[in-house]
Amino acid sequence: MLGNKHLFFIFAPMKIKQAIIGLGSNMGDRATYLEQARALIAERVGTIVQTSSIQETEAWGFLAPPFLNQVIAIRTKLTPLELLDELQRIERELGRKEKSRIEQGKPVYHNRTIDLDILDYDHVVYHDERLTLPHPHIAERDFVLNPLREMGLLDGIPIQDPVPSGSTASKKSVPYNYIVIEGCIGAGKTTLTKMLAEDYNAELVLERFADNPFLPKFYKDPLHYAFPVEMTFLMDRYQQLKNLLSARDLFTDFVIGDYFIDKCIIFSKNNLLTDEYNLYKTVFDTISSFLPKPELIVYLYNNAERLLQNIATRGREYEKDITTEYLNNIQESYIEYFKQHASIPILLVETAKLDFVQNPDDYQQLKRLIENTYEAGIHRITF
Repeated sequence: MLGNKHLFFIFAPMKIKQAIIGLGSNMGDRATYLEQARALIAERVGTIVQTSSIQETEAWGFLAPPFLNQVIAIRTKLTPLELLDELQRIERELGRKEKSRIEQGKPVYHNRTIDLDILDYDHVVYHDERLTLPHPHIAERDFVLNPLREMGLLDGIPIQDPVPSGSTASKKSVPYNYIVIEGCIGAGKTTLTKMLAEDYNAELVLERFADNPFLPKFYKDPLHYAFPVEMTFLMDRYQQLKNLLSARDLFTDFVIGDYFIDKCIIFSKNNLLTDEYNLYKTVFDTISSFLPKPELIVYLYNNAERLLQNIATRGREYEKDITTEYLNNIQESYIEYFKQHASIPILLVETAKLDFVQNPDDYQQLKRLIENTYEAGIHRITF
């Protein structure tokens, strides 16, 4: 629920991710503690797919007996914070009494039966008060670097400049690299996309309706102009997203767009004759495999009557002949497509009672909802 507005979360199985975990022990039977930790991780967390050799190293950051250290790679369905919680439960079960803490701005470390650190989670970059990804001290610790090199995993980790312990440095509020705002015609997706891009310092990717010369003709004579209008949109969207891959703006935090490339299939199936659609889909399947896929799609759902009101308000002459029936068909096609593609990450928001343009509270709550999808473990949502 969003106040008295309705939100729909429909969950699908989490896509399996790779996480890299560092293990360490400097108390008691160190080798046994590592073995027990691996067994509990395999039982509760995920499948261990790779392990490094075990090495003995001096304590890092404090005077203490040496550690036995190891790095493992796992495949897991847990989200990063679920993974963190489970690893901390395992630490407590294996006798760890104290966690490192900050005193007078400096970290204070302790001896430990077992220490389990998430070094990397599917190459996600993330930071909050509980968890930083990748681990902020990878570059400083040979007992992490050497096993990662041994396993051939170091090059894939987006190692960042260390975040000091206890730092209040700002985090990237949206833990994604590519988000799409989608919806039927008149849903407000472009408006919301622009607002979010400005607030989050995101690179903006907008659909270019004005560049399609066939669109006004299509709305007047859909039978004759459906194929050229769909092909023009497909090639323009392909070129735009292809350029996005080759010319990423390094000074923005992430990319946000107001369309998902698969909308080409959704609209074309609704607009084209069977033979035309089959030809179109062959072209689409060939080129879409080379394009980036969003990590989250926010779908703005509204009824056809409200959509028509929004369309009339923006006053595009060529849209005046759009019908309720056409909008219902498009929206039903979206929903059916999402049902059939369970791997697509969807957050569906019913917007009939939302006004994210005029009501700042609605907009801020919508932003928080998007920000929390990853942390709450609902960044893989579908019907």
